[in-house]
Amino acid sequence: MANLLPIRDVMPHMKNWSCIITVQEKQQVTNSLGTPTRKQKFVFYDSEGSRVEGIIFNDDIPRMSQILQVYKKYKISNAEVRPIPQKFQTSDLTIQWVISSRTVIDEIPDDDAVMAVKFCYSKFTDLVQYMDDKTKSVDVLGVVISALERKTITKNSRQSDVQKFVLLNEESQTVLLSLWDNFLTNEGAEMLSKLHSYPVIIARRVKVNNYNGVALGTWFDSAILVDPPIQEARELKNWALRNTNLIKELVEKMDYIKYNPQLSLKPDQKTTWICNITSTQKTVWVKAQISFDHIFQKYWYMSCKNCCRATAADYEVVFTCNSCKEKHPAIPRCRFDVDLTDSTGVIPASVFGELAEKLLTFNGLEAMQHFDQNVELPLEFVHNELKSKMFLLHIKPVQTQLADARQRYTIIYYSEIDDPTASIQLTSQTEDDSSFLGKEVDNVRLGTPGGDSDRSKICVRLSDRFDEPQNVELDVDENAECSSSKKQKLI
Repeated sequence: MANLLPIRDVMPHMKNWSCIITVQEKQQVTNSLGTPTRKQKFVFYDSEGSRVEGIIFNDDIPRMSQILQVYKKYKISNAEVRPIPQKFQTSDLTIQWVISSRTVIDEIPDDDAVMAVKFCYSKFTDLVQYMDDKTKSVDVLGVVISALERKTITKNSRQSDVQKFVLLNEESQTVLLSLWDNFLTNEGAEMLSKLHSYPVIIARRVKVNNYNGVALGTWFDSAILVDPPIQEARELKNWALRNTNLIKELVEKMDYIKYNPQLSLKPDQKTTWICNITSTQKTVWVKAQISFDHIFQKYWYMSCKNCCRATAADYEVVFTCNSCKEKHPAIPRCRFDVDLTDSTGVIPASVFGELAEKLLTFNGLEAMQHFDQNVELPLEFVHNELKSKMFLLHIKPVQTQLADARQRYTIIYYSEIDDPTASIQLTSQTEDDSSFLGKEVDNVRLGTPGGDSDRSKICVRLSDRFDEPQNVELDVDENAECSSSKKQKLI
């Protein structure tokens, strides 16, 4: 008869043992990098709160995986016990139970109403410090209040499905969580079926990405626990049910699809001089003035309303979007090139959509109508209004460079600075500012403010059509693993 032991007493290479466990996590089936090996990981815990990793390989997955269901209790006997090599450890677990067709698994009725495990969650306001750090992941707790449209994109030369879910915390802050492929088939389908009752999830080991500010995304080692039987989840569920009117209002406003400086700006965020920006930086905050780039072009392009992707369709012509696969009438969307200037130099940037309309006081339809009527836009007046203003901007580089090898940037967010002594401090210089003028920093060529008297004169060449640089769309998902291999041109 096998010895009934707690998890902590089951040692590597031990034989003839049994343990009563509950399934805390059931991860997706993944492939080992560079090998044909397929595997599926689990996390088990016992009544003492001890945890261990379970794993199933290859042909045993379809036979054994369906037996082990999350949150249920089982008696497991004689699994192979082995240490996890350090390079394969993705959490604090160091021991692994290999579940095979020879492992004995018996389900046990469970009267426990609450899981005897504790989680450590990251606050939404703390997520920004993990942004774009591929070495770190986070655990978050949130209530799912809405879901955006499901999309199919090209990822690593193959098509992948992705859908964004809106998570809400008790501080009424929202963040988007992208579920990919198998996560959509499994946990995503469950979340959608329960959306009317506001399911609470624990998203474990998810990555923090820079998509219109702070956003979350699953990767191979993530786990999504839907309505887990833990005290914190139940308390958040009760809070959501008591605040249904607040949640409905948030869903109607859809502010969660916009940039949120409360989450994306670090409390001690520092900005930099323009001359210190390098092409290797993913994102950067700068204080700068805005002027118009002297480029002959149109200031709008036709796009899909859902995803703002460029299309060749004419205004209000219904077309099938290559991105979201839905039929929509084509609408004009603003796009403007601007110069960002401070006392050290100039860099070119682009601003899109609502950000451009708010800055320039007219929308994409008006820009299109001016173009069709062969009338110049009243940009000189706007330019004069902006000359004396200073802005705090969050920008990121795009892959396309200008013909003169200058790096181009996209404006993600901006706000006007009314008080020069604002709490967000400008990074101190270690050298005299004049030493940076005219200097090239990692292929970023700086101009000199005021060096071109024609920069404020905006011209529109109606005889030419302006082809948009290939990779400047703000609304494309910025997940590093999700960039499309096919680039579209704006027309």
